[in-house]
Amino acid sequence: MNPLFKNLSRTALKKASFFSAPFSAVLGLALSCGTLLTACGDLGPDPKADGARYNKRFNFYYVQDCRFDSFGAYDCGKIHSTSMFVSLRVDSDGLANLNLDGDRYYYLESEYDEGYDSELGSYFNFYQDSDELTLYKDGSEMAWWKNDDGTVTFYFYDFPYLY
Repeated sequence: MNPLFKNLSRTALKKASFFSAPFSAVLGLALSCGTLLTACGDLGPDPKADGARYNKRFNFYYVQDCRFDSFGAYDCGKIHSTSMFVSLRVDSDGLANLNLDGDRYYYLESEYDEGYDSELGSYFNFYQDSDELTLYKDGSEMAWWKNDDGTVTFYFYDFPYLY
């Protein structure tokens, strides 16, 4: 046998064994990771980490019906107890998901406004047909304005002593 071929075959074997160990380790790691991901299933994105710029849930325990005109609410009825939950999520792209006691509504950025009221603070105002819904960001109050009827229903977290 030619000594040149002997050295070449030894070198080739060493190179092959050098590459085979890391390749088998990477292949084994990939297979085990694939098995783990398959076993866990698709968990989906984390709702706290996917860019929501507003995501809160509120409970309202009191309700009051009033009439309104351009000067504000008047002729308000008695305050009575209720139980209503509201959740609002506004994504970073402006899409809003409003849940009113289990009924879901979806709004584009052009279908709602954000504003500030010097009395109650920041709010979202949603528009649908002739109705408007004002939800204050601190969860203290929500108002459903029925413009066709000239009535408004206020929802409160705490008993409103000023009304």
